Amino acid sequence: MRLRRLPLCLALSLPALSLPMTATADEIRMINGDRITGRIVSKADNELVVDTDYAGQIKLRWDQVSSLFTEDTMAVQTRDGSFMPDARLGSTGGDRIELSSEDGRTVVQRQDIVFINPTPEQSGRGVSYSGRANVSAAIVNGNSDNERLYGDASLLARAKTYGWGLGMKVDKREDRGVSTARQWLFDGNYDHFLDDRHFIYGRASLQQDKFKDIRLRTTTGAGYGWQLYDDETTKLSLRSGLDYVRLDREAGMDEDYPALGWGVRASRWIMNRSAELFHDQDGFLSLSDPDFLTLRTKSGVRLPIAGGITASAQLNADWERTPAPGRKATDTTLLLGLGYLW
Repeated sequence: MRLRRLPLCLALSLPALSLPMTATADEIRMINGDRITGRIVSKADNELVVDTDYAGQIKLRWDQVSSLFTEDTMAVQTRDGSFMPDARLGSTGGDRIELSSEDGRTVVQRQDIVFINPTPEQSGRGVSYSGRANVSAAIVNGNSDNERLYGDASLLARAKTYGWGLGMKVDKREDRGVSTARQWLFDGNYDHFLDDRHFIYGRASLQQDKFKDIRLRTTTGAGYGWQLYDDETTKLSLRSGLDYVRLDREAGMDEDYPALGWGVRASRWIMNRSAELFHDQDGFLSLSDPDFLTLRTKSGVRLPIAGGITASAQLNADWERTPAPGRKATDTTLLLGLGYLW
């Protein structure tokens, strides 16, 4: 009798097994009564980022959160420096939040939670790395015969108290076997942060551009910087200090002088992170002769494609107030190419 009932039991249970599993979700309740479900991505300053199925990533004011409950574990850092790498959060009434993990439970005030899922530089536990590389190339044969290769790349590291960056740029062009451009630039910087917004820096660069009569231009310097914005959408830093410029020319007179140096690094995501605008600038103004002024800029837009691959449109401009005899003051290069971000 039992054997006869077994298939019937299985048949009744199959529909239940075929039903979709209920997705776990974190729940946030706001002071005004709104209820939001999704996955908490991060919390820093007064901003809580939540990933939702119905609106993508949204940002909530932390001081407007009345309660929250999380399904998955996440890293939490509190105002006293305590760090829990695998905590679940749950409100217990008032402004109190319980943090529970395998190591135990503790209750803290909501305003004492400084970070949720902090980056290494936010928590002070490690270094985060990022980089990008862009390439533009063309080879034409037939009635015309020319080659062009351009590439630039950068590597950045950021910890809580310091950061450094390395960059390079190479541009080589030939027309009917005759070189029409050959230049390269390598630069680097080290930043020591005094707090979240202020830093002191050191930097150096090496440049060669034979068509501008530059056998080798070296710069070394140091100064003070301001990190005005540094979030997922906008980054803007300014720096200013003293540099020493040494210029060895192919044919003209060599130059060396102390200079007022400055730098700008800016980027901003627009259109719901479908495009990134950027602008980099470095300048050197001689303290002994204002006719010696040099600017290097790089501006453009990057468009994410997939898996870190980007398409980019970029304008490079190098300008000298007093170029070598027979040379133009401005060199501009418009580039359309592919890149990779990591």
